[in-house]
Amino acid sequence: MEINFYGVRGSCPTPITAREYKEKVMLILDKASQEWSDTKKKITSEEIYNSLSPTLKRNIGGNTTCLDFISSNGNHFIFDMGTGIRELGNSLAGKAFTEGLDLSIFMTHTHWDHIQGWPFFKPAYSPKVNINFYSCIKNLQERLERQQWDENFPITLSAMASQKNFHYLEEHQAIQVKDYTLTPFPLMHPGSCTGYQISNGKKSVLFCTDVELRENQLETIQKWNQNSAKCEILIIDAQYSTEESEKKIGWGHTSVSMAVKAAEALGVKKVVLTHFEPDHTDEVAMQIIEDEIKGYEHNVEIIIAYEGLKLTVD
Repeated sequence: MEINFYGVRGSCPTPITAREYKEKVMLILDKASQEWSDTKKKITSEEIYNSLSPTLKRNIGGNTTCLDFISSNGNHFIFDMGTGIRELGNSLAGKAFTEGLDLSIFMTHTHWDHIQGWPFFKPAYSPKVNINFYSCIKNLQERLERQQWDENFPITLSAMASQKNFHYLEEHQAIQVKDYTLTPFPLMHPGSCTGYQISNGKKSVLFCTDVELRENQLETIQKWNQNSAKCEILIIDAQYSTEESEKKIGWGHTSVSMAVKAAEALGVKKVVLTHFEPDHTDEVAMQIIEDEIKGYEHNVEIIIAYEGLKLTVD
């Protein structure tokens, strides 16, 4: 099971600003200058790059939620259609218009940041592509159609040449789709949201974007882990600091520290923090994570999601 992250921002897309870009470039140049003066020898650009901190090596990214799980048989299981799905579509477009594709898309909910990339998903315009949508939303097709009414977008859903099929899922009822068993379950979020357990029969992953967790709810989250396969990774909303989460009760998002506690409660090996606050720069997001886990003893590997992150579950 290969997990590819194409969008990890929450609430709205956040392109890097000119100020942030300049600050990063200046820091990189300062680092290069220091390395050269310290060694008095020629240093390659690759050596300089490898010496940079994570926030200078890459951006967290400004695209909203989209993940692509690829099975050992090469099947794609796509989760949510935030703006990150545009880049995923670009990578699949060649095959989509020549050989064709059969894709499975699983939706958590239809807040804008989780659907607004769909009209820009190139494979959806190929008649050789078949797309199966899965969700706990009975009128998902209608919601997507509304997004593409002519006052909102120039091309309607029906004008997109791909074949589209919509499948309704019942919460806590497992479904077998090609290589994986998927079990949907409810998450606490305004307007409702669905989490998924994705299992290959031996190991599983929990995808829990857009969820508001509080201390008194940690005992209830065992219901997220219903499959007998060993749960390896929790991918979870970590949009806020603890201070921010206390000021935004009812907004539907979780603090970094609570996300780590959820991973401990579930007994997973790794927790992937995602759905970052759009007003947080990379540096602010990283600092919040550092502050939230400072002095907190835990046995969970913490991974900070970013566009381009690839994880493997054997």
